[in-house]
Amino acid sequence: MDDILLEPLKAYTQRYRNEIEERAYKHIDSLVKRSGLNVEQNRQTVAQYRTECAACDRFDKMAARQKGAKIFLIICAVLGFVLAAVGIYLLVKGSTVAGASMLPAGLVVAAGSIVLIVLVLNSRIRNNSAQADKHREQADKLLAEAWEQMRPFNSLFESTDTKNLIEATVPLLKIDDNFDMRRYDYLNGKYGFGDNDDIDCSTIELLSGEILGNPFLVERELVHTTVMQTYTGSLTISWTTTYTDSEGHRHTQHHTQTLHASVDKPMPDYSEYTRLIYGNDAAPDLVFSHSPSHAEKLNEKQLERRVKSGAKEIQKLQKEQIKAGGSTFTEMGNAEFDVLFGALDRNNEVQFRLLFTPLAQKNMLSLMQSNDGYGDDFAFNKRKCINVIESEHSAMWDLDTSYSRYASYEYDNAVAKFVTFNKDYFKHLFFELAPLLSVPLYQQHKPKEYIYKTEYSRNYTNYEAECAVNRIGQEPFRHEATATQTILKTDLLSKNGSTDEVRVRAYSFRTEPRVDYVSMRGGDGAIHSVPVPWTEYIPVDNTSTVKLNKIGLSDKEFDRRVRDQAAQPAAELGSARSYARGLLCCLTQSDDAAFDRFVSGLLDNQQK
Repeated sequence: MDDILLEPLKAYTQRYRNEIEERAYKHIDSLVKRSGLNVEQNRQTVAQYRTECAACDRFDKMAARQKGAKIFLIICAVLGFVLAAVGIYLLVKGSTVAGASMLPAGLVVAAGSIVLIVLVLNSRIRNNSAQADKHREQADKLLAEAWEQMRPFNSLFESTDTKNLIEATVPLLKIDDNFDMRRYDYLNGKYGFGDNDDIDCSTIELLSGEILGNPFLVERELVHTTVMQTYTGSLTISWTTTYTDSEGHRHTQHHTQTLHASVDKPMPDYSEYTRLIYGNDAAPDLVFSHSPSHAEKLNEKQLERRVKSGAKEIQKLQKEQIKAGGSTFTEMGNAEFDVLFGALDRNNEVQFRLLFTPLAQKNMLSLMQSNDGYGDDFAFNKRKCINVIESEHSAMWDLDTSYSRYASYEYDNAVAKFVTFNKDYFKHLFFELAPLLSVPLYQQHKPKEYIYKTEYSRNYTNYEAECAVNRIGQEPFRHEATATQTILKTDLLSKNGSTDEVRVRAYSFRTEPRVDYVSMRGGDGAIHSVPVPWTEYIPVDNTSTVKLNKIGLSDKEFDRRVRDQAAQPAAELGSARSYARGLLCCLTQSDDAAFDRFVSGLLDNQQK
């Protein structure tokens, strides 16, 4: 075991943060050598391209200003003619003084404007537009040249680059190609991890692997919840009253009032939720929960006050529980850890102390208070052998490692994108795992041997199936009347060799406009029905069928072979398909054999 991981924050700041960057740059250097890219030549081409773009923009702006001046002069010419016409009208009516001054003035303005347009602006506009087109044409040529220079280099990026960089940086960390049945069987059979059968949640992204043999899964879900929406309405009423003044005269007074009413109605809400699930046999009976303290935001005095106040509350809680005789909860003897980490709901004091040794407490406090990572923005829930980490920063984690994100016509831009993305990806993954790595016992506890099933009822997990159909997108599956996002759920129809046929159920809502009438008493003393328009969300669902097959090609090789004539059956399937991490998923049409022909075409091409 790599002992540096026993202090994960120190490992990241002193080693891994720099090492992942260095490996990313080394990988770039290897791509340059393999591709034969002339970096300096590309930089010169890009510099020339930007010079031409700047010149094009300059001439375009000059032409635009001159076109604006032309429009202004056209308006002046029109106004000049109008002024001259008014002058002629006044002369005809006998107003010689006003007419005599307005007529020539109008003609001068009109004539001058026309002369400036014809003799000056038109030629300048044509010249500047021609110059802009000339530089634009040259810029387009240089851009095409830059893309061609970068083509061999761009073609070497792979979607597995991130996985390879991370595993080389932290050899104890292994990342799966996909969340396969064996990994699911292990998490389910050994640790009790369940299936994703909640119809309000749909898996949209996955990442699985292991640390020293202990499995983990990062799952991002689209989650549907029901919230209450407040709708408002109004009604303006009017009435009259009469009164008699002090002199005995009767008067009528008109009144108006706007009545406002509201109703609360249910509506669907959708959000993304990311969690890390980790299986480990250590402290197998222990249950506890930790909520984010955001200790990283506290200065020294604020931290001292929180610990002092929290310690008093913990002492009070301990006394109450001892008095009640229903708990064995006792303080850890480290007030800062007790307050910031909490976990006061723990059910097994012995096993909790077994996990949180002095080193584990030190690691956890360092992690929670440091800004080198994300601080204490995470929830840590242990439910016996299953540990769940839910962090706020995970919402910003881009899990898609597709090679297409790096392609660029500019070498320096491609390098910056590659290095920045992989550093950020590693940082997110590492600090998602960091609360677990902070517990040395988790690293020291090797899992016992697990006997895998020899046969599975399906080839691919429900998690991967949902992830695959979500990559296709909601549109091909959703009900035609839907007005909301759609939750896609899958279940196996049949297993045929290496192909799974899967039913996709799409759950969403259509809408209907409604009006409620709320009774309200107005200033006239009468009861009025105030209309409140609202929207009713009515559940709808649709059913489709997809097929899945593990082709095993890289994303790039798959794309290349689909473009190849040998994989021409792709046209029969249409565009409703996805491919990632070696797994092909296609929406099946009326021609059910199209998928098999497509797969056969890919495999035949692979053998050739």
